[in-house]
Amino acid sequence: MTTNPLAAAEIVKACLESENETPWTTFVQYFQPLIASSVSRVLRRYGHANPSLADDLIQETYLRLCRDNCRVLRDFQAKHDEAIFGYIKVIATSVALDHFRARATHKRRGEVEDDGTNLEGSTASSTIEQSLLLKELDRRLASTENERDRTIFWLYYRQGYTARDIAAVPQFRLTQKGVESCIYRLTQSLRDAVSSKGPGFTKGLPPQNTLGVMK
Repeated sequence: MTTNPLAAAEIVKACLESENETPWTTFVQYFQPLIASSVSRVLRRYGHANPSLADDLIQETYLRLCRDNCRVLRDFQAKHDEAIFGYIKVIATSVALDHFRARATHKRRGEVEDDGTNLEGSTASSTIEQSLLLKELDRRLASTENERDRTIFWLYYRQGYTARDIAAVPQFRLTQKGVESCIYRLTQSLRDAVSSKGPGFTKGLPPQNTLGVMK
């Protein structure tokens, strides 16, 4: 796929202005590799290689893009030439993350059995310790921060998106500097929290290095 910003912008514009299926067929052909790779990236993070689930999440991404008369696409405002690609990646990633968050919520309620596809069940013991630490950090974020800031934090540290990519999402209502400030604030807060746990908080993982392993 050739990621030409001008071509991408024209494709999105045609989809929003036309009532026939042709522009959307082009949209799918153009953005499918980007959406699929973004979804697959999250699945790999969670040790989940189910092609059927990947297909479901890809379809859910398209549904989210088309929901409410394509509101997420209509709200998008390009702040730089490559913004549309970062925006689509973040949307697809958010869809996949939402799936695993919902799954984790159900599991905490005893509604989902461990099927061996979660992160802990598919990694070595040393990685399990890191995974448990990340879960502890996420629980702290969930108890002290709103959903927007928590999502921004993990998009940056776990999925590797830049502050510029994240700022392209209108729903976050933040500039690039605003995203950077949010990430810095949460990082400092978690570092302080981890340090307060003492050296025994994780085995062999110094508190000051905790956040460094997440990116």
